[in-house]
Amino acid sequence: MKGIVVCPQPRAADVGAEMLHRGGTAFDAAVATAFAQMAVDPFMCGLGGMGTLHYHVGATGESGMIDFHNRAGAEVVPDMWAADIRGRTEISAYTIFDDLRSDIGYRAIMTPGTVAGLWATHERLCTLPWAALIAPAAALARDGFQVTPFVRDFWARPPMPGVADGMRRISATEACRKIFLHPDGRLWRVGEVLRNPDLAATLEAVAAGGADAFYRGALAERIAADFAANGAFVTAHDLASYRVRLGQPVAGSYRGLAVLSNPPPGSGASLIEMLHILEHFPLGSLEHGSAAHLDLVARAMAAAHDDRERWLGDPDFVEVPVATMTGKARAAEWAEKIRGGQFLKGGTVAPPSCTTHVSVYDEAGNAVSVTHTLGTGAGVVTPGLGFVWNNSMKLADPVPGRANSLAPGKARTTGMVPTMLLKDGKPFLVVGAPGGSVIISSVLQTILNVVDFGMSPVEAVSAPRIHCEGGPIFAEARVEGRVVRELAAMGHEIRHSPISYDPYQSRAHAIVIDGGRWRGGADPRGGGGVARA
Repeated sequence: MKGIVVCPQPRAADVGAEMLHRGGTAFDAAVATAFAQMAVDPFMCGLGGMGTLHYHVGATGESGMIDFHNRAGAEVVPDMWAADIRGRTEISAYTIFDDLRSDIGYRAIMTPGTVAGLWATHERLCTLPWAALIAPAAALARDGFQVTPFVRDFWARPPMPGVADGMRRISATEACRKIFLHPDGRLWRVGEVLRNPDLAATLEAVAAGGADAFYRGALAERIAADFAANGAFVTAHDLASYRVRLGQPVAGSYRGLAVLSNPPPGSGASLIEMLHILEHFPLGSLEHGSAAHLDLVARAMAAAHDDRERWLGDPDFVEVPVATMTGKARAAEWAEKIRGGQFLKGGTVAPPSCTTHVSVYDEAGNAVSVTHTLGTGAGVVTPGLGFVWNNSMKLADPVPGRANSLAPGKARTTGMVPTMLLKDGKPFLVVGAPGGSVIISSVLQTILNVVDFGMSPVEAVSAPRIHCEGGPIFAEARVEGRVVRELAAMGHEIRHSPISYDPYQSRAHAIVIDGGRWRGGADPRGGGGVARA
């Protein structure tokens, strides 16, 4: 076997596997899969989005990060919305405005990073031609894809209060409506074929001209003119000057394994903090899914989220105490408080956003974990280009003076945590997930299920799951009623979902490499593609 690709979209996973068949590496497969995801799941990711890519080079043992976060446009004024905010969504940290300005429309858009990030990955790591990695996505867009239940669910799902529903999002601009509403004026149905020749043409232009075509060439001119005519904060200079951030993952350890994840403004430090706290407790000796097990996990989640809310931000603008957050001393402090029965109140939960993920491993020991997103999609399509723009402004804090406060050129925080666990310097677990800050909980529990409870990757991503940020514990229906009653008796407030495989719990995608055997697990909560070469 040459390698394995795991992601929510089976047809996109097939594209990655085909790159491995052609002699490409995990890096080639990851880039090609990411582009294919844009065609078959167009509100989960796209050319107008952002992401973070974690890689490991088998031949050298090098691990690194390519971060391509959205950044606020130059026309942003830090306090411009401070007086108008009406609060934040009940189950998220999304900002609420009467006119939905941070959710849909041109003002919701930040400078995109995805094209730059995938281009940087190709330039540094890939072996196949750039155009060859994009061609399958262009073909999928031109020939069309069958609408899946999960694509349609995003459009049809009832929204939270303060958030636009799917029909309003799709109808935010005429160009978006022409593509993503059926000619009959209704939502596309499951199984119907949606074709997007404009996206195919844009992908082919990027294939021919690279990132320059998107940020500084003819495409950039069209984008900048559209933005300027419609009141966006992003300028032509923002596009031309955009740069990815290259660096090292943040590091920790768990039960003798090295843990590597993404740096701020991503949430790798928070994930590692949770693991360091839980290392103080013998989870493996507890019954999986018991009240004793879930109580400890929820308390560790709440503790790390308390530090995340206080400290996490764009390190170009604020000092983020990563060493403190990932330090064993901080974990020991929280562990002692947990032993004393402390549980933090307050906090929110973020529902799944327009995000997707892909994990890849190949026979040379190369590994990739990449998460990319549109936020929840602004409903804006630049006429003729065929893709939806991000709405990352809804995740920036409009109140000045805080770690995640709005500023020109500043990236907003994200729950993305593309993560790897290494055993003897080689990948053992490659994992990541889409879904707002619930990503952290999803990845955490997948790691615990593999390391502490000895589960296979399929079992690990499928097991009943919880999420907690300091307020209620959100639990899937498969968490037993007896356990819910025991947690309530411990003092927890429980939100027991009626859904057994609740997509609000995020969707983890994992590969375990052990003893020369590679196994993949695609989360059944949303799609689920595993392809082997």
